Amino acid sequence: LLWFVLVTVCATLMGIQIVERIIYYYKHPTTVNVNVNFNKSLMFPSLTICNQNAFRATMATELGRYRLLEAMYTGRGDLNISVLKDFNASDVTLDELAVSTAHSKYDLIVGCEWQNEECGPENFTQILTDHGVCFTFKSNEEPLVAVSTGSEYGLKLTLNVEQYEYMPGPHDAAGVKMLLHDGKEFPGVAELGLAIPTGTHAYVGIQLVSIENLPEPHGDCGSLSSPFYKDYSTENCQLACLTEYMEEACGCRHPYMPDRNGTPPICTLEQYYGCYLDQIGSLKAKVRDECTCPIPCEFLIFDPALSFATTSVFATDRFLAAASGTGDMEAKYLKALEVTNRMEDLKFQRFLDVEETVRTRLEELSFLMSEEVRERILLARDTVDRAYNRTKTAWEKKDYLYRWQEYHVRKNFMRPRDAMNERTFDFLCMGFQEFANLTETKIWQLVDPEINSSDVRQTLFALLMTSLNARMDLAERAFANFTQLYDAYYNGTPVFRYKFLKEPRAMNIYITPKPLLRNSLEHSAYALRYSVRVGDDILNFKAAIARFAELARGAYENYTLDANDVYLADVNFLWRGRRYLHSKSTFFAESIEYPQRILQERMTKFDQMLRQYDITVQSTIDNINSLKTSLAHLEDSILQRLNHSMQTAGYYIHSGNVTKLQIAKELTSQKIYEGISDLKVFFQSLRSRGQRIFDNWDPIAQTTVDIWNVITDDEDMFEYYNITNMTEFLRDSAELALEIRDEYDSYRKEFDFRNMVGNADSLFLKSLEDLMTEMERYLKSSVIETDFIRENFLQLDVFYREKSYEQITQQKAYDLFALLCDIGGSMGLFVGASVLSIGELVDLFLHQSIYRLTHGVRN
Repeated sequence: LLWFVLVTVCATLMGIQIVERIIYYYKHPTTVNVNVNFNKSLMFPSLTICNQNAFRATMATELGRYRLLEAMYTGRGDLNISVLKDFNASDVTLDELAVSTAHSKYDLIVGCEWQNEECGPENFTQILTDHGVCFTFKSNEEPLVAVSTGSEYGLKLTLNVEQYEYMPGPHDAAGVKMLLHDGKEFPGVAELGLAIPTGTHAYVGIQLVSIENLPEPHGDCGSLSSPFYKDYSTENCQLACLTEYMEEACGCRHPYMPDRNGTPPICTLEQYYGCYLDQIGSLKAKVRDECTCPIPCEFLIFDPALSFATTSVFATDRFLAAASGTGDMEAKYLKALEVTNRMEDLKFQRFLDVEETVRTRLEELSFLMSEEVRERILLARDTVDRAYNRTKTAWEKKDYLYRWQEYHVRKNFMRPRDAMNERTFDFLCMGFQEFANLTETKIWQLVDPEINSSDVRQTLFALLMTSLNARMDLAERAFANFTQLYDAYYNGTPVFRYKFLKEPRAMNIYITPKPLLRNSLEHSAYALRYSVRVGDDILNFKAAIARFAELARGAYENYTLDANDVYLADVNFLWRGRRYLHSKSTFFAESIEYPQRILQERMTKFDQMLRQYDITVQSTIDNINSLKTSLAHLEDSILQRLNHSMQTAGYYIHSGNVTKLQIAKELTSQKIYEGISDLKVFFQSLRSRGQRIFDNWDPIAQTTVDIWNVITDDEDMFEYYNITNMTEFLRDSAELALEIRDEYDSYRKEFDFRNMVGNADSLFLKSLEDLMTEMERYLKSSVIETDFIRENFLQLDVFYREKSYEQITQQKAYDLFALLCDIGGSMGLFVGASVLSIGELVDLFLHQSIYRLTHGVRN
């Protein structure tokens, strides 16, 4: 029993172990073996590079497809078949559209070096991928081999992405996309590619990984044949499947999809928008769900390690020198710059907005300056001239009357005084002290006892009386002259009849300044006192002479003479003579010469008024003329240039026969800058000179009022004004002054240049500065310089990091032999049997079975 139990337990355990091993065997377990192998050389992968920009602006514009592409990729969502018909693009195929407008490899690949040997664009093959038109280095026919590690034994590229050619497309990034792949595989750049920006030096170190997988039942690898591809890969299989589904759905394919001898055809834009875009999402999901595309049993992975460095200044300078020395690149760049600035809506619209603002404000300013300002300037000058001429004419009339009046007073009033002075006034007291002494001596001789001869005494008396009578007669005539002269001044009646120039003598009486003449006799205490006293002094002087005559007669007749009487007579005579001379000189100075002095003062003051008036008016005219000259200069210079520039800009906008670079150079020329400076100076001058003109109207008005006040308030000429009917000179001065001030106040308001242009100049200059800034920016962007290199160029080094590669091999972890070993081991362990025992048991089973069958038949 014990042995039975032991054998049963061992047999059970053995059975369990054997069943578990059999189950494990049928799970087809695998192991992965990773080996690092070192080779003398390694196969270099295929390198596919794609410009991030799908379309070139210049080529798209030349082919008339810029707006089409813009409509396709600006995300408006309104592109449909009818719109395509508007572009006449319904039958354009996707590959035709992509290839015809794509960047050229000859422009993209500026420099190429493979293992220190020069290569070039000819070593790249154009290919259509899911990213667009790309270029692959290395073909399947001639695999390249890297014999060492490092960039010196790899591929070095210098690329120009032509960012200046960028336009709307499926991608917005700048730079390139790069993919390392097996030449047998489809380069799925869009999903697997590495992006490399411009202005960098990218280093791509490669690590090769070789993968070997097991087919079923131990693995999932496999291979399917298809007319769409020669070499199997999962990507090729899925793409072929997607192509078949797309052919079924739309009857066409995308350019990156494979074909079988041109079938299915590439979609036209009508098919693309009418079917492809609607189906692609669901078809990709169908591929994932329904298509069986096993992983290849053997394939290679090129694992990149990407690092970056900024392009060095030295390299930038080297690129810059090379680019500057290449006229073809510069010409292409300028052409692209022109196209993108015209075709890109934002750039072109910004230029349109700024140009339209400048044009509108220039027209407004030109009209304002050429019409309103010019007209106001000319009208202001005419107004000033008319006002000046009117006032100057009145001044000249008045000045003429002043000169006539002064001449009349001098010739017909003062000149008689001179004549009377020469004839009587001076002689009356001429040598009066000597005369007194001589007279006194002769009187004493009449009573001299030694002269006893009657004849002698009679002769002496006769001579003395003759002398005294002559002097008294002179006094009488002097008094008569004084009376005539005094009456002439008092009554304003001229003594002489001199005439002034061609004026009739009859008019002298009206030009006589009667109030002034009369006032000269009483304008001061001296005048009032001495103008009357002269006549009294003449009579008193005559009385003193008569006293001498009385003493002489008494001495002659009575032979007696009182010494005291003689003395008193002598003193009285001398005092009367001195008093007369003083009165006469005062009379002449204070009264006779006073009118002429006043008239001369009036004339001088009147002349000063005119000079001040001339200065103020001339200052105003100078300011007006300066504005007129400056305006004419601006119209002939900057305004003309700006109008020409705006006309050129119009040609650029509407005709396209002018480049933006021409406009930029024209608008940023030195003459434009100088003209703008002149323009600013003019407007500053317009305001400053306008302020001076504005301020000058007050002094002009005041001086005009002063001149007219002199004219209208001159009572000495009222009689002449009336007799000659000079009504303008007879107006009320207050009324006339008010009228003049109102008139000049209206001039000041009408010709206020300070605010005439308002802020039109600042608005125009601001818009012009905006346009010039835009043009300067454009002009600067048109120059190939450091920024141009950084924005367009990049360097790419692709090389193996190590000469080793990883080999990852999938192996069977448990085969039939291992199963048999495990079964034999279990039998030997639990029941002391072996594989041979199994054979013996089988043999026993067979033998017994055959025996029973054979013997059973016999029985």
